[in-house]
Amino acid sequence: MNAYDVLFEHHKVLRGLCEQITAIPPDADERQSALDELLIELDIHMRIEDDLFYPAVSAATELVAIAHAEHRQVWDQLAVLLRTPPTAAGYEDEWRSFVLVLDAHASEEERDLCPPPIDLDGDMLEALGNQMVERIARLRQSDLHKLRVRGRKALLSAL
Repeated sequence: MNAYDVLFEHHKVLRGLCEQITAIPPDADERQSALDELLIELDIHMRIEDDLFYPAVSAATELVAIAHAEHRQVWDQLAVLLRTPPTAAGYEDEWRSFVLVLDAHASEEERDLCPPPIDLDGDMLEALGNQMVERIARLRQSDLHKLRVRGRKALLSAL
């Protein structure tokens, strides 16, 4: 599978989870479970980008530095959201801000990095896409990865 297709498909997963969470009342236990699933998928997404995709396209574009900065912005907004109790008056505003930041990053990435400003070899993109699909599957099945995400959530909530 082409690397660009993998990123676009995983963006759809993240956007779908955001839509699902938005439809659930903020104080419902179901929303917290869905948010936990989103955090796992978000961490997977950031890892495949940081570990595989960005290094492969970094020679082709200077925009990778911007993408890294956007990752930090997503994590920062997530930390604000996690510190806000679901029953707080501003919780829904923080949720919408998080979704906006996440969607803006995905949209800019799709527009500016897929494809990057110069052509990349099709075989390389296919091999990279296959690596990304394998990593996604491996991380989704990993109990250690889920534990790592829960630890990160606790840390972000405590900051």
